[in-house]
Amino acid sequence: MMAEEQDWNIRGSFESRHCISPFQKVIDGGKFKPNPDKQLIKLNVGDPAFHKNLPPSPIVIQAVTDVLQAGKDNDYKKTPGMAEARVAVAKKFSYPVNPVHEDHVIITSGCAQALEFALTTLCDPGTNILIPKPGFSMYKVNTDSRQVEDRYYNLLPEKSWQADIEHMESLIDDKTRCIILVNPSNPCGSVYSKEHLLEIVAVAEKHRLPIITDEIYGQVVYGGAEFHALASLTDRVPILTCSDIGKSQLVPGWRTGWLILHDNHGRLEDVRVCLNNLWARILGSCGPIQAALPRILSEVPDEFFQNTNRHLAATSTLAYEKLASVPCIIPTKPQGSIFMLFGIKVDQLDGIADDVQFAEQLMSEESVFVLPGCIFAYPNYLRIVLLAPETLISEAMDRIAAFCQRRMKAKLAE
Repeated sequence: MMAEEQDWNIRGSFESRHCISPFQKVIDGGKFKPNPDKQLIKLNVGDPAFHKNLPPSPIVIQAVTDVLQAGKDNDYKKTPGMAEARVAVAKKFSYPVNPVHEDHVIITSGCAQALEFALTTLCDPGTNILIPKPGFSMYKVNTDSRQVEDRYYNLLPEKSWQADIEHMESLIDDKTRCIILVNPSNPCGSVYSKEHLLEIVAVAEKHRLPIITDEIYGQVVYGGAEFHALASLTDRVPILTCSDIGKSQLVPGWRTGWLILHDNHGRLEDVRVCLNNLWARILGSCGPIQAALPRILSEVPDEFFQNTNRHLAATSTLAYEKLASVPCIIPTKPQGSIFMLFGIKVDQLDGIADDVQFAEQLMSEESVFVLPGCIFAYPNYLRIVLLAPETLISEAMDRIAAFCQRRMKAKLAE
């Protein structure tokens, strides 16, 4: 009996074993327990529905309600998405320099699936891609599990997190398959100028590389910045644009997004065929949300987005000004997305060796939950989410300041 038991050797696959989120690795392995005597303030989750202070537009709710009441879209939908939904996306994201046909649009289960499809189609084991540093951890999950090398190009905090173009280009070799661009940025909160975007395009054109651009926060811009969709500026390189309705429409749980091939010159034709092949793995995204997508994309007024952006402009200014007054903190003011990064001078803090310890001890003493920068490949920085009501943001910043002041005093007393 014992011999039979020892013969069993059932193991998970390479891909599943290496599909490890840096987020979960740090958080699950850390000591993130709040102070029971203080209200927990969670600034760690990029979920615009979490605090319930920013509801979706009534138009969006009505559009989905009408679809559900009609009862016509509860069936499986043709892949790669309903024609009406793909037409709506193509219309919304066509530009004079880069028009889009519906056949170049794939409806996905959120932006994350759009990114996964793009990377799966472009990359084989042993190839590499260029990823921004700091960068969203989802990219590393995809590369590690597929035996693809992730090469990080530096973003420069002193230049509002612009890409280091020289460093980016130095990473490219004959195994590089694409450049990933995130604009507006998670986790940095940066918004790139037209001129800077064209610098990145020039690198991609020189080396004949496509660009995967994550533009999920394209409508989340404030502080005087202007968002430029990459495909609106050029058709010199093929662009795979990934986005969804979750962040801009404040409904992340609806999980409906798209992948657009901006490809006037037919350079992605084989990729388009292969993308369609991937639909053999699934049967499409949520039918009722797809059916409501034309109204969602066309009828929500600009004032709705402006209201969200006014809130983020206020909370980002509040957070920046309070943190800038703390000597051991180096904040960078965001202009887009829902995030902000701030650096810490660990040599000025007693008992703090790195960003993970800062986040753990801030949680245990002040019940403020922030994410360590190592999750985004950027140690000794912390990421906060700016979606909470202003009163909570203010309270959280005061607690962070008090935590730092105690640690600095202890350091000086040594």
